[in-house]
Amino acid sequence: MRVNGWRMSSATDSTADQTTHHLHHDWAEKELASNQIVQAIAEYENEESQNLPPLRDSINPKALDTAFESDGRPVSKAGCITFSYYGYTVLVQSTGQILIKKN
Repeated sequence: MRVNGWRMSSATDSTADQTTHHLHHDWAEKELASNQIVQAIAEYENEESQNLPPLRDSINPKALDTAFESDGRPVSKAGCITFSYYGYTVLVQSTGQILIKKN
């Protein structure tokens, strides 16, 4: 599935019987991971993204967008960032994998 140009898919987490949404972010692209996450959650909730609270209430969007890049290029170090936003737990990995799960 594509939402606003982003590849998205959903998979069922059998341990909690909830859906975990899987997105992929390309750190070399100009699109921001922070925008991708807000747009995806808005889509899951059938809301307009501007109706959701600011992401900065949960995490610094600029820090998130630049955590795994250097001078506009992806970094090779492994890592992940986890935070909560609008009733979802969001896990962002340095590989570009983003997991979004309803709390």
